[in-house]
Amino acid sequence: NSMDAHIQEFISQLDALIQQAQKSGDTYAFIEPAYDLFDEIETIEHPFDFVEPIFLLLEKSPNIDFGGPGPIGSFLEKFYQNGYEYKLLQSLERKPTQYTVYLLSRCCNNSSDPNKEKYVALIRSYANSNFLSDEWRKIINEKYG
Repeated sequence: NSMDAHIQEFISQLDALIQQAQKSGDTYAFIEPAYDLFDEIETIEHPFDFVEPIFLLLEKSPNIDFGGPGPIGSFLEKFYQNGYEYKLLQSLERKPTQYTVYLLSRCCNNSSDPNKEKYVALIRSYANSNFLSDEWRKIINEKYG
């Protein structure tokens, strides 16, 4: 249907921006135009439908600087405590990435989240993972170890 086509089009545009930023090494080649892309989908009827396709894209994307949280995280976190964490955990089960572990760390930082302990236990399990930078392994060990 047209919604699926809209999602596919959006994901391919987002993917192109990620690839461009990866090639050029320029974070802003991604961040600025990505904010514009996300502005366009803010207004649609079921923006949550974009969440899982975004995670699937992140799982296969190079590890560029997506911002903190940047356009992707800012969009995804609009659904915090409204389905987002479940999709994040599914994504981490499929293929954790440095950026999705970073998003998990943001869930760990909310002391009023009833699932905080679960998130902290999960993030600890990545403490020695090779897909994370030394800096991230250090953060996990110091903050959640």
